[in-house]
Formats: sequence, C-alpha cells, structure tokens
Amino acid sequence: MTLAVASRATYLRCEFKFGVWAGDTPPTQFYDPINFTKLEIASQTQEFEQLISNMESTYGQTLASVAKPTEVASLAAEADYMPPYLFGLLLGADITELSQSSGAVADEAITPAVGLWVPLANQYIAPHGTGTEIVAETSGDVVVASTHYTIDHINGLFKALDSTGATVAKISYHKAARTGEIYKGGQAKSAYLKLVGTGTEKVSQKRCRLLVHKVSLAASAAFDPVAGGYVKGSFAGDLLTPTGETSPWTYNYLDQAE
Repeated sequence: MTLAVASRATYLRCEFKFGVWAGDTPPTQFYDPINFTKLEIASQTQEFEQLISNMESTYGQTLASVAKPTEVASLAAEADYMPPYLFGLLLGADITELSQSSGAVADEAITPAVGLWVPLANQYIAPHGTGTEIVAETSGDVVVASTHYTIDHINGLFKALDSTGATVAKISYHKAARTGEIYKGGQAKSAYLKLVGTGTEKVSQKRCRLLVHKVSLAASAAFDPVAGGYVKGSFAGDLLTPTGETSPWTYNYLDQAE
C-alpha cells in the first residue's frame, strides 16, 4: 500500500484494550475493551519565539521564528464501561477481595438507642429465616419481638423503634457467606497504561490500528454515587515515549477491508 496523495475524509470507529506497565517493562497482558465515550489526544502545545528586527531597513519585521514546546502531549478520556482495575483508578482506590464465611454469632452485647442506628460487630447479616434466626433478648433473657426493632442487614446496624426495642441487651444472628470487591478510595492513584486499539475508517471501510504506547493516567473528575445513571469515569494524563519508540502514539491505516 503506497502512501496516498489524494485528500480523503476520516471517520473512525474504534475500541481499545489496555495493559499496565511494570516500571520500564511494557505490559504482557491486556484487559477487555473499555467503552470510551471520549479519548482525546492533544499534541504538544507550542509557542513561537520571534527574532524582531531592530535594523532601520527592516525595523519591526520578523527575522526568524522558532516553535518550541511548552506543554507535553496529553490524553483526556471518559468511559462508562470498564474493568475493575480502571474503576479503581477512577476512585483512587486499592482493590482487595471481600470474603466472609457464614457463621453463627451468639449473644452479642448491644446498647440500643431509640431511633438511632447502632453498629453490630459484623456486616452482611443473614435475614431471619429457617436456620438463620435473629433473636434479640433483654439482659434477663426475655425475647423481644422484631416489631420493636429493625436491622440494616448489609451494614450490620440495629435500631430500636421504641422503648421496648431499647431494652435489647444482646442479639444472636448469622453472618452470611459473601464475596465481592473492596475499593479503598480517595487516594492519590495513577498508573502507566498502554492502549491497544483497533478500528475502522468508515468512509473507506478500511481497518486501522491505534497505539498509545505509554500514558501516565489518573482520575480527573469527581465521583458522584447518588447522581443516578451509569457511572462515567474521567481520566487525564501525559503521554510518554518509551524506549524503542519514536513517538508517544501511533496510528496505522491499513489496506485491509472491514
């Protein structure tokens, strides 16, 4: 495929996988594609330094003008469908595995207050049922009916609904078996990523390949858990040129039809 000289329109439809650099070692594994709704690559910002003539015959004219970079190439992205690793980067979080085994808890001491939530020693409480009964008792071992209190099963909280519920001094329940992911958010997190993209130039219906060789990426917007709708992550960072490459990113336009 020889280099084209004729003008043409470019209309790209792309998707990108990503991998994580380990120091100076490029990634050898890549995550599934991300649903980027924005992937804006900005070239280096440059300004011109002029040499202005002070000579009578050419006074005020530009004798020379040299462009020099003032800001590095950068990337700004938004995504709303991503692997947990990138969601952790969005939250500034360390990600660990959540694992809780089921088990009975007998006579846990509690000091209720009417209308207020009081934490139990465990979270993810199994609802009352056959084999997972929740029994609240006074200090004199009198069972208090569940109509006098309520329990937040996820957070492990107990609330007395009235003065009778406030007489509860101990409670027996079962922890439910739960697995999941724990995100310890709010930290200053960033990562060096490599983006490997494929796409189609829709006008010519030819395939293309896009590579962002190395980008130092971090979250660039607030996280709102109560806004509703799909969570959209915003990211930004600088592009780097790793050893062995001659540019921060590469676009290959192929002779391969869609």
